[in-house]
Order: sequence, then structure tokens, then C-alpha cells
Amino acid sequence: MTVATVVPLSPPNDEERLAQFGLSTELIHMGMRPGLTRAANRSSLALRSTPGTDIYHDGMEQLNRLLVQRGWDLVYIDHQPRLLHPDRIMAFTIASGVDVANPDRRKQPYTRRKGDATRGALDQSVNETASLFDMPNIKQEEKLVAETEAAPLWLLLHERTERGMNLELSRPAVMTESGRITDWSDRILIKFLDLDGDFTVFDQPDDGDIDVNVEPR
Repeated sequence: MTVATVVPLSPPNDEERLAQFGLSTELIHMGMRPGLTRAANRSSLALRSTPGTDIYHDGMEQLNRLLVQRGWDLVYIDHQPRLLHPDRIMAFTIASGVDVANPDRRKQPYTRRKGDATRGALDQSVNETASLFDMPNIKQEEKLVAETEAAPLWLLLHERTERGMNLELSRPAVMTESGRITDWSDRILIKFLDLDGDFTVFDQPDDGDIDVNVEPR
């Protein structure tokens, strides 16, 4: 008589879950690093909102560059840019948060106030006007807009620290009346993006006007 031992399958880890969406920690770090580096090197003369703008705009641009090659689409829903998965199984955008990727998963992150596009994604009864009509200068296929609105919305949450950035890809579940997201139906924690030893800020092309030799003493 042969006795078979059944070993229970362990749930997929965060990296494996990212891979199910065609994403990875390395890819997300590549997309978010330029904006974070720019934000970290802003002078004290910059506006207080500038570092956040650096991360948001550079992050969306870089992730779009990386993902469009893999069949993703950038679609605007009520002025909110979302990256839509080739199989339409999810769409995501970037958002800042507090308590992001806390090792104690019982401690939920929360966002600052979000707009109507995010609220509409959580409450399908809200009658949103598609960006196809809100933004006449951006031509988008109605079918693509409809597919993006129907896809589950995830947020690539980020939180700056002194050394880098906490990150997680999470699906919002509850938005308060004030517009904050405080509860999540699913969360994928992403490895910390560490800027220690990052010299990409110096990766500027030489304009040929100045050539200074630097030698150790």
C-alpha cells in the first residue's frame, strides 16, 4: 500500500503576484527611480509641492515607456492617467500615501484626498464623464476608455523617506467622504527603493564646453 503525502501549496509571495500582472520589483524601481532622484536633489528654493510632482510625472512617463513595449496602454479617465494591462485585468496609477508598505500588514496605508475618477472606480453607480469628452485635445478610442473604466483600479502607492521610497501596489476598497482611501481589498508590498549610492543625478550629457580633469591628490 502506497501512502501519498500531500504538501499544501504556499500562497504566492509578493514578487510572484507582481509577475502575474507582468510586473516586477526591478521594473517598478526603474520607473520610479528617476523622479525620486530628481525630487531628492531639489534645492530648498523649490516649491513644497515640487518633489511630489517630480515623482508623479516622471514616474508615469517612465512606467509608460517601459510598459508600452509590453502592450500596455496609457488612458485618461476624467483627467486621471491610468496604465491599462494588455489583458484588461487591471489598470493602475501612481498615488502618494502614508504608512505605505508597513511590515505590519495590519496597519493600513491611507492616501491624501483623491478625485472623482478614483471615486468613480470604487462606486460604479457614479456617472463619470469619460476623458474622451473632457479632454478634446487627447484622442482616445471609446472602446479603450470603456475597457479602462471596467478594469479593476490599483494604485502604485509611494511614500518618501530619508533614504528612498516605500512602495506597494494595492487595490482601493473604501474612500471616505473627504476623499481619502483608508481601506484596501488587496495589497502587494514591493521592496524598498533605496537611493543610497545612487549617482544617476550626475548622468548628464557632456555639452563639450567644459572639460575638467579630476585626479586624486
